[in-house]
Amino acid sequence: MRARDAKDGPPFAALRPGVRPEAAFTLIELVAVLVLVGLLLAFSPRAFGFLVAEKELESEVSRLATTIDFVKSQAVLDQCAYAIHVNTEEMSWAVQIPREEEEESNDPDKEPVKILVFDEEMPPEELDWHKLPDGVSLEFYEGRTPFKGRYAITYAPDGTCPAHTLVLESNRISSLDEEDRVRTIRVSFSGLVSLSPGREIGEFKLTEAELGR
Repeated sequence: MRARDAKDGPPFAALRPGVRPEAAFTLIELVAVLVLVGLLLAFSPRAFGFLVAEKELESEVSRLATTIDFVKSQAVLDQCAYAIHVNTEEMSWAVQIPREEEEESNDPDKEPVKILVFDEEMPPEELDWHKLPDGVSLEFYEGRTPFKGRYAITYAPDGTCPAHTLVLESNRISSLDEEDRVRTIRVSFSGLVSLSPGREIGEFKLTEAELGR
């Protein structure tokens, strides 16, 4: 065994009175760390819940806005009416597509032609309804007029529709700022879709004459 050299210093120097080990913590430092950990544990579930609810609201708004744009485009492409139905009591919406039918030709030598037909009186139970998640509400306005219950928005073959506003709100977001918990989807007469935070209800130009066409 190597003989201990004097330059190695006295044994157990770190344990001498008045000498503090470099890796040790004081009681105040330990208490401060425990307080910070406690605060993080207290607020993290609330913050996590807020982020989940916000993501859920944004997802539903994006899904509905994208569907509206798709329905308008398909109406123009197929040259046949499409519709979106909303139900503000059931907090749900559905897409109505035209059905395909065969039209007999006057020429007996020709086969029947398949055409698209839009049923304006389709029973609501035949639609495939999308239910909004619990805690997300739906409001519908035509201009500034709110409607309760079920309402059908028909998109004509030229892409036009009754100008309307859809408002989605999450009551799972506990914020006093309306822009945090509310999103607005506005659809103009020409079928242009715009999104905005908060509740933005305003007048629309409803007819071609008002649009200056």
